[in-house]
Amino acid sequence: MRAGSITGPRQFEIIDVPEPAPSATGAVVEIALCGICGSDVHAYVEGWDYPSNLCGHEWLGTVVAIGNQVNNVAEGDLVMGGITPGCGACSYCVAGHPQYCRPAARDYNGMGPDPSPSGGFAPLIGLDATRLAVMPEGITAVQGALVEPTSVAFHAVRQSRQRPGDVVVVVGAGPIGQLTAQCAKLAGAGLVIVVEPDPQRRAVATDFGADLVFEPGPDLRRQVRALTNGMGADVAYDAAGVPQTLEASIDLVRRGGSVCLVGVTSAPAEVRTNRWLTKELTITTSIVFTIAEATRVARLIVDGRLQVEALHQGTVSLDELPSTIEKYATRDLTALKIMVDPTGG
Repeated sequence: MRAGSITGPRQFEIIDVPEPAPSATGAVVEIALCGICGSDVHAYVEGWDYPSNLCGHEWLGTVVAIGNQVNNVAEGDLVMGGITPGCGACSYCVAGHPQYCRPAARDYNGMGPDPSPSGGFAPLIGLDATRLAVMPEGITAVQGALVEPTSVAFHAVRQSRQRPGDVVVVVGAGPIGQLTAQCAKLAGAGLVIVVEPDPQRRAVATDFGADLVFEPGPDLRRQVRALTNGMGADVAYDAAGVPQTLEASIDLVRRGGSVCLVGVTSAPAEVRTNRWLTKELTITTSIVFTIAEATRVARLIVDGRLQVEALHQGTVSLDELPSTIEKYATRDLTALKIMVDPTGG
């Protein structure tokens, strides 16, 4: 079968690979849609060394085969892939944090050592069945493919110190930023402010939970303080992961506030830690999610409490994937979420 493969820095090819077969504890899933994530673009630009060189982790599919030791999914189940629930025995798993388990951190689907092919930019994916979350009845292909990034945002809000009624600033309105704004609102934020330079992304931010949308600039700090009795926001989420957005996040929160780092950075950032110290800020970080969180997010989407479909702004075929990744890398394409139909023409 044909699959998308990163073969080096700025090299993305459609290659022929064998169709996967399930191991005793594995499953084979037929992919319906797989979203292009910002990390896929980072991997393409920087030539990340994927163990299988196949990527794509924001997918929905149908289980078409299972191993003889699998009991958590059945053929015909609609599923999405997440991190493994962990070994169940280490101190992290026992404490209820399976995402910190070494296998969980290492084996993220589309980014781990499962036998090739293990990425969602292919008609079929083979992986350990423990990584699968069964989706609720009524979920659409687009909704299901967006469970993964929505779960990232959902986890970030849970990681932060956000409380009901808080004033929240989300810096960066890419897919994760838009979803973080919506999850923050769902968690009871009293006011959600989104900061984003791109006018097209600013224009849709109110559809995803933003109460106010600002362009970054010299007046930003004054604007936020004017809304908060001169204090600043309670919580800021850095959803862009660049030095400027980290600085902005620190600047926009009040003394004693918190900043949650959500965006994945690809370059070092210089930070004046004295600003953290003098404001007594709490800095939290967030990466990925748990299977339990993904299951909860899927239900919230189906119930209509999380609205995610507007993120989807186009679908491409496998043949169109290399040029689409390149357009994202050069910023000639700024669509929030393009999805790949690996069985399409």
